[in-house]
Amino acid sequence: MKRIILMAVMLLPLCLAAQNQKSEKTTPFYTREEAPHLENVLPAPPALNDPLFFNDWSQYLWGKSIRDTERGQQAVVDAKLGGSFFFKRYSEAMGIKTMTQEDYPILYELLKKAHYTEMEAGASAKKAFARVRPYQQFKEASGVPKSESPTDFTSYPSGHTHAAWLTGMILTAVAPEYTEQIMKAAYEVGQSRVIVGFHYQSDVDAGRICASITFARLCSMPEFLNMLEKAKKEFAKNEKLRK
Repeated sequence: MKRIILMAVMLLPLCLAAQNQKSEKTTPFYTREEAPHLENVLPAPPALNDPLFFNDWSQYLWGKSIRDTERGQQAVVDAKLGGSFFFKRYSEAMGIKTMTQEDYPILYELLKKAHYTEMEAGASAKKAFARVRPYQQFKEASGVPKSESPTDFTSYPSGHTHAAWLTGMILTAVAPEYTEQIMKAAYEVGQSRVIVGFHYQSDVDAGRICASITFARLCSMPEFLNMLEKAKKEFAKNEKLRK
């Protein structure tokens, strides 16, 4: 009996930790039901017989032509998403060797919540347009074959670009002195989707528009603005970590 009680006492902290972890699960700032319908804002993607599609096609060919270069390798890396990826991808742009969750916990959580919000915000537009991806259209391998799917018709607008541009805008608000470097990195992540053949250029362009709308919507929310101010103070306090 004493042994059972002892085991229960030892396991109690683990159970409480698990409960806290579950209760602290990251949630978006707003859900897809609360989000504006971006399909009512964006123009329809160009059809195959639309003269505008020529740019999509030529950009696709450009992307294929540089997949074996260093830029092409970066495009494969840019296929990742999430808080850890954002920190690694934007660290140099913000004058930091490596941003970590331990050093910037508030900023990390802010970017995670913003990313989850982006996924909610872009869902209705992706469903409404149901555009095939370039590698599907041309029946050619992409630069990230493990991510391919024969039934994933969600090319327009680009979610990766939506997330990367939104992240860039948030980080620019946190550290405006690094605006040029941050937004260059954000631009490159979007173009990486063209290079690997997962998005047309028009998908990427639309993703940047979506990010601007999402950021504007977030700026109307006290919860977001409160976290943003805390992230600014956190970044300023860690000045010693910058180059």
